[in-house]
Amino acid sequence: MPPLVALRSFESAARHLSFKDAAEELSVTPSAVSHQIHNLETFLGVRLFHRMNRALRLSSAGEAYVLKVRMAFDQIEQATRDLTSAAEADVLTLSAPPSLIATWLVPRLKGFRERFPSFDVRVKGTMDDIDYARDNVDASIRYGFGDWQGVEVEHLSTERMLVLCSPALLRGGTPLAGPEDVLRHPLIHSECRLTSWNDWLRAAGVPGADTPGGFRFTHSAHSLRAAADGLGIALENDLMAADYLADGNLVVPFEAGFTVPRPAGYYFVCPAEKLLQPKIQAVRAWVRAEFRASDELAMARPPKAAAVG
Repeated sequence: MPPLVALRSFESAARHLSFKDAAEELSVTPSAVSHQIHNLETFLGVRLFHRMNRALRLSSAGEAYVLKVRMAFDQIEQATRDLTSAAEADVLTLSAPPSLIATWLVPRLKGFRERFPSFDVRVKGTMDDIDYARDNVDASIRYGFGDWQGVEVEHLSTERMLVLCSPALLRGGTPLAGPEDVLRHPLIHSECRLTSWNDWLRAAGVPGADTPGGFRFTHSAHSLRAAADGLGIALENDLMAADYLADGNLVVPFEAGFTVPRPAGYYFVCPAEKLLQPKIQAVRAWVRAEFRASDELAMARPPKAAAVG
C-alpha cells in the first residue's frame, strides 16, 4: 500500500491541477505536496503528472489511477459516515434557551426518558442561531417570532408577560398597585426577553416609558431569582415563573388588563429532512404535549393579584 498522505496529495493535486491549490487545501506547503507526489511516483514506478512551466497535466496513468483513488476515498468517507451515524442514531440532541432548560425542560426530561427509554438525550443551551449540520443538533425549542427560514417551524406557545415581585417587597410600603407605580421600584431586566420593560410600559400607556437603570441579567432564570430575593420587580412570562408562583416566592402585584403587541413565543424547529426520523417524531410529539399541558394549567390557574397585607 502506498502512504495515505501521498495518495491524499495526489488526489488533491489532480483535482486542482495545481500543487499550490492542493497545498492550501491540505494546509501544507507546495513543496511538501510535490515531495509526496514524487514519493508516490517512485513507489508506483510511473509518472502521474506532466510538469510544464506554468501548468500541471495528468499523465494517462495518472488519469486512470486518480479515478480509482477517488472511489476508494469515497468508500472510506461513506463507511465512516455510516459508522458514526449508526453510533449517533439513538442520541437525541435538542437545543433550547438556557433559562427554559433550567426552569421548564429539565423537570420534565424524566418523563421523556420514561416514555422513550431507547433515546439518549443531549441538551444544548443556546439562544444563538443553529446550523443543524455543523452544530450536530437534531431539533430545537426556539424563542422568538417563528420567522426562521429553511427549517420546519411549529408554534408551541405564546408567552404571557407578568409583573413579578417578592411578597416582602409588596409589603414594603412603596405602592405597586398598577402600571403607573412600576417606576417607583428598581426594575429587573432580562436581556434575552424580546418584550422589554419599555415595550410593556408603552403598552400600558405609562408616560415617560424610557425605563431607568436597575439590575440586568442575561438569562431569565437569574432575573427570577433576583426578584425572589427582593432586588426589585421583574417582567417575565408565566411559563418561566410557574414554580416561583406555585411556591409563593414570587407574586403578581396587580392584574395588567392589557397585552403587549406582537408577543414572542416558543417554537419547535428542525430541518425538514429530519422530520420522519423516529427520534424527531418522538420529541416533537412530547414537546407539543408538554407545552399544551403547561398552557392548559396556566389557563386553569391564572395568577391573581396578591393582596397587600
